[in-house]
Amino acid sequence: MFKTSRYIVHSGFLLISFFSFSDTTYYKCVTEKGTIFSQLPCDDEATAYKVNTTGNQYSGPKVDYTKQLNELEREKLLSGLQAELRSNNHKLTILDRNKQRAEYKQQERLNHILAVEDKNRITKDITKKLKVINKEYKKDVSVITKQIKILEKKIDQYQ
Repeated sequence: MFKTSRYIVHSGFLLISFFSFSDTTYYKCVTEKGTIFSQLPCDDEATAYKVNTTGNQYSGPKVDYTKQLNELEREKLLSGLQAELRSNNHKLTILDRNKQRAEYKQQERLNHILAVEDKNRITKDITKKLKVINKEYKKDVSVITKQIKILEKKIDQYQ
């Protein structure tokens, strides 16, 4: 118990002395109960000690991290643009598949009709629907193609 309190007092005193910015004197007294550290002398046989501290704060080397942070930000931006480019390319692929699927369904519809008159009537209807499908496809493709070109230009700027 006494040793623990002695260490606590000693440690606390040292910590206090480290945070002060001037010379500090403390005293060590050896008594029957053990060694005591104090700011004031305990008796005539107290030994005086001086703790010299400086006001200088130590820090690590001065490093400018802005260049590294700018590089990381550029890489993050570049990877985001590349991901968006891949996404738009996948959208083009999906649009192409959907167009082909719609055209196939219309052709199948035509092939299932037996009567010649109905076949001619349905052919006109299918032709109209295919024009609408192609028009929508071209519009969607042009929008995504423009986005891809813009993304490619941005990627080229960052590389």
